[in-house]
Amino acid sequence: MDIYNTEEQQLDALKRWWQEYGKAIILGSVIGLGGLFGWRYYQSHQIETRSAGAEAFEQISQRLAAEGSAAFAEASAFVEQHKGNNYGELAALLLAAEAVRANELALAQQQLELALAGTKDAALGDTIRLRLARVLLAQNEPVAAQARLDEVTGEAFAALRSEIQGDLFLAQERPDAARDAYRAALDAGGPGDNPGLQLKLDNLAVSVEAGDEE
Repeated sequence: MDIYNTEEQQLDALKRWWQEYGKAIILGSVIGLGGLFGWRYYQSHQIETRSAGAEAFEQISQRLAAEGSAAFAEASAFVEQHKGNNYGELAALLLAAEAVRANELALAQQQLELALAGTKDAALGDTIRLRLARVLLAQNEPVAAQARLDEVTGEAFAALRSEIQGDLFLAQERPDAARDAYRAALDAGGPGDNPGLQLKLDNLAVSVEAGDEE
């Protein structure tokens, strides 16, 4: 960002930056977490790949990866059929990630809510809440996003929770609070763990600190 002479110019610059990059950052994170955590969760529960349910899940996951939105109806039906078990939860997470990719945010929210309602795993629950917060923020629902964010209590998620809090503050045009949240995220996770977070902070700091010097 350039150096701006007035607080109003500073705020306008932040608005433009957020409008251009904010939603892409939020949704990209949701998609990335969908595949990474989904696969780890799948492995950790040691689902038997020879069972009928696992074979059906494999087919759904492959169709979602290959066909995207064309497989949404079938995937949604699979989730309904497997409510309350690991297959249904994981399929909901994968469907939510693909729905975000297709910019079908209402569907993504619905699937994440279903997965959250069905899981008894604390770490998975916090992961889903973080993704819900991102999706809700992308839908311009900051109050609902904050509510989900406040439900995340696991210390392992402190860095990500603080980063999303920064995104939320930035969307609310609160750059000072956003800067503090991003710094807290860096302190919790280390800059080497998230170069994108450091970039957010750097872009924000240039404008905010320029305004502080006036």
